[in-house]
Amino acid sequence: MAGTKRKNTESNPDLECYIGIDVGTQGTKAVLYHPKSQTIKARSSAAYDLDDNDELDNDGNSKNNTKRAEQQPSKWIEALHKTLKELSLIINNEGYIVAGIGVSGQQHGMVALDENYDVIRPAKLWCDVEASSQAERFSQKATEIMAKEWTIPAGFTAPKVLWMKEMEPQNWDKTRWIVLPHDYINLCLRTGIGHDYTEVSNSTTNIFKHNLNNVDKSIVPNTDAGDASGTGILDQNTREYVKELAQIIDEKYFNILPKILSPNEISGYLSNEWKVALNIDRESKIEIPISVGSGDNMMSSLGCKCVFPGNAVLSLGTSGTIFGVSTTPVQTGTPVAAFCDATGKHLPLVCVMSCTGVLNSVLEHWCSTPNSKMTHEEASKLAGKIPPGCNGLSFLPYLGGERTPNWPHATGALLGITAQNINCMSGGQPGLVYRAAMEGITFLLAEALNQMTCSCSEGGFNPKSIFVVGGGSKNKFWRQMLADVLELELLFPLEPESAALGAAFQAGAAATGTSVDIFISQQTVEMEDTIVKPTNDRKTLNLYKDALNKYREFSTKLFK
Repeated sequence: MAGTKRKNTESNPDLECYIGIDVGTQGTKAVLYHPKSQTIKARSSAAYDLDDNDELDNDGNSKNNTKRAEQQPSKWIEALHKTLKELSLIINNEGYIVAGIGVSGQQHGMVALDENYDVIRPAKLWCDVEASSQAERFSQKATEIMAKEWTIPAGFTAPKVLWMKEMEPQNWDKTRWIVLPHDYINLCLRTGIGHDYTEVSNSTTNIFKHNLNNVDKSIVPNTDAGDASGTGILDQNTREYVKELAQIIDEKYFNILPKILSPNEISGYLSNEWKVALNIDRESKIEIPISVGSGDNMMSSLGCKCVFPGNAVLSLGTSGTIFGVSTTPVQTGTPVAAFCDATGKHLPLVCVMSCTGVLNSVLEHWCSTPNSKMTHEEASKLAGKIPPGCNGLSFLPYLGGERTPNWPHATGALLGITAQNINCMSGGQPGLVYRAAMEGITFLLAEALNQMTCSCSEGGFNPKSIFVVGGGSKNKFWRQMLADVLELELLFPLEPESAALGAAFQAGAAATGTSVDIFISQQTVEMEDTIVKPTNDRKTLNLYKDALNKYREFSTKLFK
């Protein structure tokens, strides 16, 4: 169905809109994108939580399982009702025509379905690491089969499936399909499953069983290579599952996976049941295509207009994430996640644990007193008075260990203390420590970006500019530091819901039969007017390079 155009008896391009949905860990966001004006006409959101992770110990007492992170898919269904019904009010009031729907979803989640497409157990999410031992055993066998290092983290999908087979054999026996979160939402919208959820149940803690008797059980769930590359069993070169890897888990696993579609293919069409429930085209005058969808990182890349080589995205949150377009795949055996993107290319990705959370801790414990709370803006002004390199002070920001590089036992460290700066230990120079911490985080990100470049063969990943998003991107002092250290120009997208916008873009590509990257290149993504470029001051750049080399030397000697 690649590029299949919808049947529309009342076509009016001026009124056509695309709905983008992002089903996340903490909530679902939806936007209504109007391609004619290239603006978002409406947006909505619905929040939810993880399920309780309490379990009984051998004595029958309740205890908290810190490795478990699960969520009832019924929470996603309830959020769909809330967000899409809010959009439908705008759609009907303004006379808009929904020309397509796209879905983004949290990566790596395991949704187990029976032969009736009913959910068997709560979904295990990306942050669930109960399958740590299964991941180790799977990785060892996968490395033998692939004849190259094939290390899969516990957060990926395949180890979770092996965990369910071993720990919950009764659920494994009932399993007919293993799908990812966005796959499940697409399946629901296509078949009508969940359209009556608010009528049959108002609980988000029970396993949702649909009551549709006319669901076509021959429908095969589908997915895209981007989200599928987070399962641990996809060959990123062929963009197909590796049967031998699936068989590490069980002979049947390969046959219960969703079909992989091309980036601009249509997953299906919005069912009449959902149309009525949402009050969108209740009389079914048009067929509303649902694009194949993808994972949230892939869709965020689309929403930032990061679809061609030379582009990358840096997200500055509690953790820091960098991803970008590569024309070549990631080599195995590196800390870089080897994902496919949602355009037919590759999406190398790294995540560092030490980012704005470290700055928040320094601000609270080093820059503030019980009687005087300093703000990030105030600390940045003080830091601006300190020269790059912090007069020899180096801050290693691994307060909770680190993921990239893989140093889980690393700790934070303050090195290079001299008679001139020792008073920083007693709060005497808050700007110095704040700047040292910011430089340490920036150097960590620079090392991660360099690892991405080295991990993609033949110069496939070579960014010329970076789109910067997240809470840390608002700090103007940090912006200039990042540009100087990374030696790249920085741009700042204004849309906070880039994954939902990316999903709407993909819907437009599928509905019009256009390649995803070409369709997005024709759209406008609103940016700040400010473009931050590296300084031309060689002294500043050399000071940063010297400080980076010192950071690299200290960190490797202590923790490698």
